Amino acid sequence: MRTEPSLADDPERLTLRQADQARDDFAAIESDLQIIMGQLARLPDRDYASRLAGLSALIFAVALILSL
Repeated sequence: MRTEPSLADDPERLTLRQADQARDDFAAIESDLQIIMGQLARLPDRDYASRLAGLSALIFAVALILSL
């Protein structure tokens, strides 16, 4: 007759202390990811960068014409 291995004999089974530490580690990683996502949301997007470049070129052209 074939017997199934018990969970107590499983070498990959975590102890309560290890599971608690893993939970704390995952919470810290999640917190760090939230901070990074917030920072990424504040970065300028491509449309804003292109408008800024166009405006800068226009201001430079006007300054160049006025300096003649």
